[in-house]
Amino acid sequence: MSAMPSANSGCRILAVTALYKQAPSESHTLSTFFKILTENPNLAGDFSLLVYDNSPERHEIAADFALDYVHDPANGGLATAYNYALARAEQTGCEWLLLLDQDTTLTSGFFSELVACASGLQSQDQVAAIVPKLMVRGIMQSPAEHFIDYLRHQFTGPLATFDQDFSGVPARRISAYNSGSTLRVSAVRSIGGFPADFWLDYLDHAVFHELATSGWKVYVLRAVLMHELAESDLNSRPLWRFRSALKAQSLFVKRAGNCSDRLLYRLWLLRSIRRLSADCVDPRVWRETARQALFFTGRESSAPVRPPAGN
Repeated sequence: MSAMPSANSGCRILAVTALYKQAPSESHTLSTFFKILTENPNLAGDFSLLVYDNSPERHEIAADFALDYVHDPANGGLATAYNYALARAEQTGCEWLLLLDQDTTLTSGFFSELVACASGLQSQDQVAAIVPKLMVRGIMQSPAEHFIDYLRHQFTGPLATFDQDFSGVPARRISAYNSGSTLRVSAVRSIGGFPADFWLDYLDHAVFHELATSGWKVYVLRAVLMHELAESDLNSRPLWRFRSALKAQSLFVKRAGNCSDRLLYRLWLLRSIRRLSADCVDPRVWRETARQALFFTGRESSAPVRPPAGN
């Protein structure tokens, strides 16, 4: 295993991949990451990699470029992994932090455009994030409009999404998936790092909201990546994970929205019940959604939902 670069080593982008119950060799992200940097040594000098493994068992991993492996069987989630990586980026003098899930297929075009964009934005320090477009099952899911903005016009239809050829800084605030997002280290630190309350779900929404609230901008790349959204099939998602997402979503609305937004959120949940009752085999999914819609006040505990033992 190669050691992480020392401070001022010239490496500008620290990539962090969070693994959970998946061997590195099974990760689309790591497989394509290794392949691209091996075949493009000119790019390898701009990157180092941190693999943060939340799996119960330890894995062996090696590469021909700067790499570090951290095993956290306690499963501190994404927020813990990303905050660890943020501190490492500061220690090693990396300007940017590239967040990666384990199931994103990377491309050399993405890496090349990212490096060029990061270089070009050195004099534009108001840009805090560089994001690609992510396709899930043939539909562009990221970037997307801010969830609060979506709630505010849910009865009139969504705002126009980004054209695949678009690149640049959008005029309105947006959110993006964690995976593929490259964040300016100083900007993330200025908002207090990655909020631990969003240990797994809605962490991306929370971070992009805080960046927008603080006046930071997002640059959208032309690059398009294929992404496998974990448990996108509701019937393959364990109940604890649905509860976690619902709890985190509610916490986000509580913190990012106002009283009217909380009412709009309850209406949106009620409108979701028919779809959930038709699509989900487990009736507890739509029943818990209904319960949240009826009783959500914004005063609920912020304690996250954790997986049961053995999951």
